[in-house]
Amino acid sequence: MMTSNPVIALITDFGLDDPFVGIMKGVISRISPNAQVIDINHSIPQGDIQRAAIQLWMAKPYFPAETTFLVVVDPGVGTDRKAIMIEDSSYRYIGPNNGLFSYAVTDKFTVRELSNPAFQLTSGSATFHGRDIFAPAAAHCANGVTGKQFGEEIHELLHLPKPQLKVEHDRIRGEINYSDQFGNLLTSIGKFTKSGDQRYHFDPWLPLGENPIQDLEIQIERVKLRLPSGQELSWLETFADIPAGECGILVGSTGLIEIAAFNDSARVNTNLTLGDPVTLIF
Repeated sequence: MMTSNPVIALITDFGLDDPFVGIMKGVISRISPNAQVIDINHSIPQGDIQRAAIQLWMAKPYFPAETTFLVVVDPGVGTDRKAIMIEDSSYRYIGPNNGLFSYAVTDKFTVRELSNPAFQLTSGSATFHGRDIFAPAAAHCANGVTGKQFGEEIHELLHLPKPQLKVEHDRIRGEINYSDQFGNLLTSIGKFTKSGDQRYHFDPWLPLGENPIQDLEIQIERVKLRLPSGQELSWLETFADIPAGECGILVGSTGLIEIAAFNDSARVNTNLTLGDPVTLIF
């Protein structure tokens, strides 16, 4: 059933120098003129599936139920990778089956291949499935088309390797996920929520598998983040608390630990890159 105010949220690596994003929005507006289309990000580095997957995870909690997330970062366009639509208890996700939905889709869900030509454009390009397959599917979702009408259910949702998140008795091991435009380094360590003065509660953002925890609270003055160089950074609560010329760690807006510098780039100052290991010691 179509919602009264359907929302379609977009993430792509198309940038804004070409007409590709506008074309997708044009397709959506022709099929579902009442849909509200929200841009999350079109500046994902070309082909960076992991960054898109993390940013989808970051954005999802702030959208209303029944939002359709249209995510097109698709270096395998035109190959035999499948075009899919995922439904969980609250949202729909549309894009290529290449790992984009690894972190956002964790509850019970159904995956269907977008194979019904009735909900695609007839141009059939092998290079622009965002226009021909994904945008039409999102628009038809907004119009109330149900999952089974798009195609057969499949059981092959591709997942990216999980970033390291390992809890031990006196430390949490993680890694660098990526850097934002300010040079802050987002790690895989978290999710933390404030539970009192100088205290944070840990509730992992990724399933811990064989190493579950029941309850973990951390007092920040007793915590350091150890870098591969052996340098240890203190946990602070705001950017302004970080001394000039130094780096520190804090809980970012996602609840994950970030390495930051005040009015400076932690990426440049630490020379850390994607995948480098970091350890929270307490």
